[in-house]
Formats: sequence, structure tokens, C-alpha cells
Amino acid sequence: MNNSRIYSALAILAVFLYVGVWQWGICRVYVAPGHMLVLSARVGRANPDPQNLRVVDDGYQGVQKVVLGEGRHFVNPFIYDRDVARCVTIGPEEIGVVKSKTGKPLSGEEFLVESVTDIYASKGIWHRVLTPGTWRLNPAAFDVEVAKVTRIPPGFCGCVTALSGAEPVEGELAEPGQRGIQRRVLQPGIYYLNPKAVKVDIVEFGFRELSLDHVTFPSRDGFPIELDITVIWGLMPESVASAMLHFGNVEQVDMKIIRPQIESICRIEGSKYGAKELIEGETREAFQRNFTQTLTNVCAEKKITVRLGLVRSIDIPMAIRQQSQQARIAMEESRTKEELQITQKDMNELAELQSDVEKGVREVAADTEKAVSEVRAEGEKKVAEIQGQRTVDVAVIEKQIAELTAARTRELGKADATVAQLTNEAEADRLKQNVDAIGGADSYAHFQFAQNLPADFKVFIRYAGPGTFWTDLPAGAKGLQDTAAMTILNKAIDKAAPAEKEAPADK
Repeated sequence: MNNSRIYSALAILAVFLYVGVWQWGICRVYVAPGHMLVLSARVGRANPDPQNLRVVDDGYQGVQKVVLGEGRHFVNPFIYDRDVARCVTIGPEEIGVVKSKTGKPLSGEEFLVESVTDIYASKGIWHRVLTPGTWRLNPAAFDVEVAKVTRIPPGFCGCVTALSGAEPVEGELAEPGQRGIQRRVLQPGIYYLNPKAVKVDIVEFGFRELSLDHVTFPSRDGFPIELDITVIWGLMPESVASAMLHFGNVEQVDMKIIRPQIESICRIEGSKYGAKELIEGETREAFQRNFTQTLTNVCAEKKITVRLGLVRSIDIPMAIRQQSQQARIAMEESRTKEELQITQKDMNELAELQSDVEKGVREVAADTEKAVSEVRAEGEKKVAEIQGQRTVDVAVIEKQIAELTAARTRELGKADATVAQLTNEAEADRLKQNVDAIGGADSYAHFQFAQNLPADFKVFIRYAGPGTFWTDLPAGAKGLQDTAAMTILNKAIDKAAPAEKEAPADK
């Protein structure tokens, strides 16, 4: 029992010593971010090629090919030397040019390693570059040079010269895989190119202006002529590589081609004309056309574009100019006289034409006046006829109006008579009805008599004794007027009573 406890304690102690002391205390190595761990073996087989191999595989003595990344590692310090190194960092718009220090040397004049399938196989500069990022390359096997990317701005192109490859055909542009100036140029943009593999010349393409003053040459008759010339020329992207191959750069194109050709063409073309001819406008235009066309053709053979050749001025000797000017003045004076004669002739013809025009105007005015008179007379005749016809029409209408008025008067008289007759008949009928209603003509006469009595008529009754008329007044009568009215009314009532009694029997 005691032995088992001792063995357990020893086992725990052994584990603690191995893990806690040996692994964590002695073997543990921490690699920070952005770093790597390079190991060098102290034991193992010997390096098979110490002159060329800077790093070896596992099991050989020397710097190990494989490096360890960031983090925690446990490496026996008695077997390996441990070295923490910084990783290679490539920033934006940068590239990394890698030079391998391990592997077999390249054959011949080659210095670029085209294939990097096995990065430890060959010494030399990698054709492929490192792009922006972090790279873990063994510093014992590789050197990294950081460079800027190739940036081609707008309006420019990149003329590429390959620094390695097969020899191209002499005098011609190189194709891919050949050494020399490449046929294909780079357009504006950013390129990750190895500066050890290619050289890029940034060339501005487009048109340029070249002005030359005091270009001298002799005329056909031996007089010195002086010109001021402006030429617009340029290189297109497809012709930049050819120009760089034959002339080196754009400045050399200007100095070796454009300027010499301008002077040469001026001497050749200018010698075809006399000094007097170069003063005349048509001849000067012909000289400028020939100069531009010849310069365009010569430059086109060299893939240079000429847009315009302008002769700004031509300086002719004074003696020739004065002679030419005097001759031209005399010619112009002669032309002026001829033109004056022609003008006078035209003025005479114009005067005759004006006279004919005035005569025609008068004739036209007379004919017009005659026509106006005839039209006026015809119009007045028409007006008289219209007025006479209107008088007749008015008389007819007035007659019709008189007849209508008489008929109207007759009809109105008949209507008034009819109205008077009907009114009288209605009045008579009303009077008859009133008489019948009162009870006869006598009753109506009494009624009218009573109605027409004055309003202030008064009757005074005096008592004369019994048995007289004045004492037999109806009840309620206060005077003679009331008595008469009451009497007439009672008679009318008595007369109307039988008719009312017979009415129901008729129904």
C-alpha cells in the first residue's frame, strides 16, 4: 500500500516536472502576431550541399525550411536553436521582390526564377512579386526588397522593356518571352510588375506643338527665304513602342526626326518656287499643302502622326517684295480702271432702265386712272339703280302699311262698337236684375229716390193726435227716411219669398 502511494506521488512529480518545468518552463516559445519562429537543428544528418543549400529539410543539421507561425510552440532548446523573426509586410501600392539564396544556380545568363512551385529549388530573383499583405518567408533563404507599384496616369502609356528572355529579331519589337522593348504597351492603371524583370518607361502620348522660327532656304532663283513654321505632331499608344525602339525617347523623336525633316522639306519644296511666287496667295497655299503632305508621309513611315503643318509667315527680300508690290499695284490699278469702265457702263444701262421704268410707271398710272374712272361711273350707275329700286320698294311697303293701318282701324272700330254694345247690354241686364231684385220698376224707383236723398236730409214728425199717419210709424223707425226704407225692404222680401218656396219643387 505504501509503495503504491510512493509510485503515484513519483508519477505526479514526473508529470509536473515534464509538463510544468520542462515543457512550459524550458521548451515553450511564444511567437507574437506578425512574427515567425525560425529553427536551426543542432543534430541530424549533414547538409548534402552546403554551398548552395541555405536551409534543409527536417532530419538534417542546419536552418530548417519550415518556419512556425504566431502562437505558442514547444521546442527542445538542446536540439534546436530558436530565433523569432518579423514577417515580411507589403503595404498598399507596394510590391515585394524576392531573391532566393538557396537552391541550384540558374544556367547561362538567366537570373529570374520563372516557376516557384518549389520555392527552395533555385537561386535567383523570383519573376513573380509579393502583393500587399503579410508573408512568412524564411529570412535565411530569402531576401525581400520592397518597391512601389507601377502607376501609369491617364494620358500616358507604359513602354515595357523585358530584361530577360530570348533575343528578338534585330530591329523589331520583342514578343512575350523575348528580351527587349515589348510590342504591347501598358494602358493607364496600376500594375504589379517586377522592376528586376522589366523596365517601364512612362510616355505621354497625344499631340505636341513645335514652332520653328527663321527656317532659311534658297528659292529657285537664288534669293534667301525665311519661314516661321508650326507643326502639330504626336505619338499614338500603338506607335510608342516603335518610337522608343528606334529613337530612345520622345525628345529624341523631336530632335532626330521632326526638326530635321521640317528643315529638309522646306529646302526641297521651297527650292521649287521662285521668290515672287512665294508672295502670291495661291502659290503659298500650294507650298504649305506640299510641305504638310510630305512631312505627313515621311513621319507616317516611322509611325509618327502629323496633324498640321502651318506656314505662319514667309520673309522675302525687300527688293523682290517692292518689285512685286509695284507690279501688283499697277495690275490692281489697271483692274480698277477696267472695273470703273464696267461700272460706268452699268450705270448708263441703269439710267436707261430707270427711264423705262418711269415711263412704264406713268403709263400704268394713266391706265389705272382710266380704269378707276370706269369703275367709279359703273358704281354710281349701280348706286342710282339701287336707290330707284329702293324708292319703289319703299312706296310698295308704305302702301301695304296704309292698307294694314286701315284694316286695323276698321277692326278696332268694330271691336270698340262690340265692346260698347256688350257693355250697354251688360249694364241693361244688371239694371234689369236690380229692378227684378227690388220688386219691380216702382220699387226700384222708390229705392233710387231713397238712395239719392241728401245725407243731411232730415224729417221732423210732430204729433197731431190719434188716428193720423204720423202716429202709425213702424217699430224702430225714428223718422220718415227710416220709414220709407223699411217699407220698400218689406215689399222686396214679400215678393222674393214665393220664389224661394217654389225652388225646391223645381229641383
